[in-house]
Amino acid sequence: MNWFVLALISSITLSLRDFAVKKAGRELSSAFMSWGMNFLIFLILLALNVVFLNYHTITLSFVWVLIIAAVLDSMATVLYLWAIKNGDLSKIIPMLCFIPVIQLFVTPVLIHENLSLIGMSGVMVVVFGSYVLNIETWDGFLSPVKRVFKDKSSMMMLAVACIWGVSSSFHKIGVKQTDALFWAVSEIGLISLFLFPFAVWSDKGNFSFSKIKHTLWPAIFSTLTVMSYYTAISFGPVAYVSSVRRLGVLFTMVIGIIVLKEKVKRLGFAGGIIMITGAGIISLFG
Repeated sequence: MNWFVLALISSITLSLRDFAVKKAGRELSSAFMSWGMNFLIFLILLALNVVFLNYHTITLSFVWVLIIAAVLDSMATVLYLWAIKNGDLSKIIPMLCFIPVIQLFVTPVLIHENLSLIGMSGVMVVVFGSYVLNIETWDGFLSPVKRVFKDKSSMMMLAVACIWGVSSSFHKIGVKQTDALFWAVSEIGLISLFLFPFAVWSDKGNFSFSKIKHTLWPAIFSTLTVMSYYTAISFGPVAYVSSVRRLGVLFTMVIGIIVLKEKVKRLGFAGGIIMITGAGIISLFG
């Protein structure tokens, strides 16, 4: 199984996670949802590491990479879930398509990944497709950019894209020093530890471990998303993997339109075709 297939699997499970969060998070604060989901993911991954006797020697370099990644992802997770709970999936999820653009500038510096020209072109085609996907009319070509400054949820998701665009490089460093399963349980465990005080505080005296059951399905889909993503970046360039994962935007928007009855976009099909074309370029020539 190559990185493209793993990235595609990650895009599908990511969409299912977004839908599960949207449905399950109505009665929970964003901080509690973030902590509960990550804590359950940690327990699942910890069990897998124990079953497979998967362990590695911890180095000081690994610890620093782990702390930086966990701090960045903790902030991003809270903002991400807040945006999903309070905004329309079909409007805010496309903001995440800017992650590969951030990575094009960050990965050469942090992990020395130099992409081919045609591969970079494929990344930009995917990003452009996601942009078209978010345009209401041809007269409003800049409408997605304008919406960011008008809609708080879109601003939050754009901030998430910037953070994840940087933290993904630290993920690859951690995976290369150990493996996908060990890195996942280490980082998710630290994230859940960081988020616990915020989960208690956000519930304003009503904190209860029993409410964690509402995060079960988001946690299951997130576990599949995390493992397929971390394994994919161990095989392929981070920007390529992230670009293919952006196809999850299509799945999420379809779910939002069909299940949540969100508004259908006029240029959705055109944007989807462009994104799929970009993914094909990356897969074949990247």
